Amino acid sequence: MKQQAKLAKTGAVLFLSALSGVLYAAEIADTQFSDTNVTELDEIFVKSAPIYHSQQESISLQRRSDTVVNVVASDAIGNFPDQNAAAALARLPAVAVQRDQGQERFIQVRGAPARWTTVAFDGVNVIGAEERVFRFDSVPSSIIDTLEVHKTMTPDMPAESIAGRVNIKTSSGLGLISPKASAEFGYGTLELGDGMQRRASVKYLAGGSNWGIAASASHFRMDQTTDNREFGWSDGVPEDIDFRSYKLSRQNNAGSLKFDFTPTEDSKITISTVYSEFNDDEQRNQYIFLLDDAISGTALADSCDLVGVPVRGMLEYGNYKNSTWTNNLGYEHKLGEWNLNWKLNYTETDFSTDLPILMQLQTDPSLFYSLSYSGLTSGTPIIDLYSTDYRPEEGVIARGDSLASLDQTAFGMDLLLPIESSTVSDSNTFGVDAQREFVHGEHDLIAKFGLQYDDRSADGNTLTSYNTVYLSPYLAAIGADWDTSPYITSQNWDSDFPLGFQVDYVDNIGLRESLDGALATLQAAGLYDPTANIAADGIFEIEENILSAYGMLTWKHQDSELIAGFRIESVDINSGGYLIVDETPIHQEISNDYSDIFPSVHYNLDLNDNTKLRLAAVTGIGRPDFGELRYSASISDTDESVSGGNPYLDPEQTYGLDASVEWYFSTSSLLSAGVFHREVEDVIFDFTTTVGDDRYNSDDIDRSGYEYTTTLNGGSGSLSGLEFNLLHRPDNMPAALDGLGVQFNLSFLDGSFDTPDGRTANFPGTSDTIVNSSLFYEKHGLSLRLSYQWRDDWLDDVGFEDSGDIYWAATERVDFSGRYQLTENLSLFLDANNLTDERGVRYQATSDQPIEVEGFGRRYLLGLRTQF
Repeated sequence: MKQQAKLAKTGAVLFLSALSGVLYAAEIADTQFSDTNVTELDEIFVKSAPIYHSQQESISLQRRSDTVVNVVASDAIGNFPDQNAAAALARLPAVAVQRDQGQERFIQVRGAPARWTTVAFDGVNVIGAEERVFRFDSVPSSIIDTLEVHKTMTPDMPAESIAGRVNIKTSSGLGLISPKASAEFGYGTLELGDGMQRRASVKYLAGGSNWGIAASASHFRMDQTTDNREFGWSDGVPEDIDFRSYKLSRQNNAGSLKFDFTPTEDSKITISTVYSEFNDDEQRNQYIFLLDDAISGTALADSCDLVGVPVRGMLEYGNYKNSTWTNNLGYEHKLGEWNLNWKLNYTETDFSTDLPILMQLQTDPSLFYSLSYSGLTSGTPIIDLYSTDYRPEEGVIARGDSLASLDQTAFGMDLLLPIESSTVSDSNTFGVDAQREFVHGEHDLIAKFGLQYDDRSADGNTLTSYNTVYLSPYLAAIGADWDTSPYITSQNWDSDFPLGFQVDYVDNIGLRESLDGALATLQAAGLYDPTANIAADGIFEIEENILSAYGMLTWKHQDSELIAGFRIESVDINSGGYLIVDETPIHQEISNDYSDIFPSVHYNLDLNDNTKLRLAAVTGIGRPDFGELRYSASISDTDESVSGGNPYLDPEQTYGLDASVEWYFSTSSLLSAGVFHREVEDVIFDFTTTVGDDRYNSDDIDRSGYEYTTTLNGGSGSLSGLEFNLLHRPDNMPAALDGLGVQFNLSFLDGSFDTPDGRTANFPGTSDTIVNSSLFYEKHGLSLRLSYQWRDDWLDDVGFEDSGDIYWAATERVDFSGRYQLTENLSLFLDANNLTDERGVRYQATSDQPIEVEGFGRRYLLGLRTQF
């Protein structure tokens, strides 16, 4: 609490300091700013000041919005200021980024779980491939015109959002006077492991008064080494120490094509397609010291003296794939006094994991290790390694000689864990919006109505269980050889974390090829069935149909605007899967339906020419992911237990209030403050309870009282916070500081819910404090930006009691980007990421019980960009 208070005080001082600078600048700026005062910028100046112009456009779009929204926009020549959507969103108020091995992946808006934020392309919602959650690092800058984070929703937006809705508006060539083209190529290095990264993209825009075309393609690859240490704890006592080193090859590939055509003055046709894929090929080298299985000695938090500790090896070359393909067809036209907008969308997502893990077990106690360690609570322990003098027949089990390296051949049995999962979803959306403007007395009125139908299906499986293959004994039984030692290289681990002993990399790619050959041999002998790798209790077949309708009315009078309306959504869900009873899978299907009404009210008031007040009362919903809705389950009549999905799971419901004040005190400056509160009901939560009904009963067995491990609706919860945001580039600065600007936001958040067992837990993803800030300088063709992000500790996973809760520790990160305009059409850029060499740390209950520490080093990318 003292640390949080200190951080809050520091943040408040920073904000007030920035505010004082704004007030001073505002005194010398033209306070009678309006959109009509914006002067036309010289093209050369625009090219040399992309951050400044992007900030101007973002402020203008936010000011004209009907909702509480934050925007990141491209500059005047169509260049987006960040390399992908995740990096751009990380700079917005109350947006925290969730990284995987240092790379931005998901976002958490207002401290809410990632699943509470939805995504749309050009206004049409798209479900994420991974448990409905969307990967934002898969959207490259080449396809983005603007990113809009709507924190309050009007009735014409789908209600399936609790925290926010990110609308990705793609580029268009409609109305261009002359074609525009841009291309970039960058190449760089990663500090840890000396890996490579490269980035390339091309973009072309062309059009005329009644047509436009936009095309883009991009590629990004990064070869990364990751340090990793993981730990198991029980009642404050360490159970194992897990040394890992990863070799990653990650790729993002994307392409887009968009065509706009206006056959008449009052009509428009839009056809677009966007494809994005993420591929992650990972080699894992992993050795686990099983402290809890030591022959003698006691493991303590900071030190130990253990004899006879077995080691488990885990080797893998795994492949992860995630792709989204979305296609839009839109037609806008007038019908009498009404403006009609028809939309048709087809989206396909694919998420798969192919992760065969080779597990090596030590079976000979004479090969076990004796050890002592230090620095365990820091997360980077150093181990002193010894052999074990194992002569039980002579009464001798003791520490032996000191060892400099780990013997990576000292294993007696190899097992295969064939982990596989995939989810393929298809979504068809059809909708129509009708809008009419008319005047009633002194009021300008806009009536808007709409219908939409979403037909979604998802097929796949969760990672619930797998079937172990006893590789070495099976192969020995048919006279086949199996030996991993030829794949042990002479290359030491690349590591910034000390180990205390030497260990070499395994050629996991070569080992995977050998493993595939061994599995083919076992399959021919009838000892391996690849179709049995996926456990039936994890399979799901979900169909989700949503019929929605809305009506809303906008009143405008002088300086005020009131938007009121409601949305109705009726949902039908059919869930298919397998019940495994006494190891026999039985296919079953079950249906469920529900309907909800979502009212909302927005009030916007211009307090003066430069200040806007926004008030909103909103409602929304958060839908369970497809795996949670599966009917599949495993039933044990012996243990009187059931484990599986929950097709009766209700969506999470929310209602709440927003209030904000926005001060636009120059063409490129905004100061705002906002407060929000959300009440959430039926919070989704993994838990163990009793079945409680007859859903799993058979003719002769009542299973209503069986122990049930599944996903449940918990109690109620609330989420609230304060948001402060400053965007500013002073207009009247001394010559030496002319071109200096700042982007700064500070958020204080609080969120918790009641668990089914009666305790209160934080929402996963809620940091109490989030700071995102950038200092930039643009002049004489030079554009520099230094970005700082900080968030304090946040809950990652809720345990069954406080001692089992898993947290991510606070993170602090500094990134730098620079650009220099060499000629009118050619610029040089440099990106430097993670300059603080930030590590990812997770801990259990308290910070002195780390369960994971991950390091990935700094990254540098140098390149050229050309535009015409």
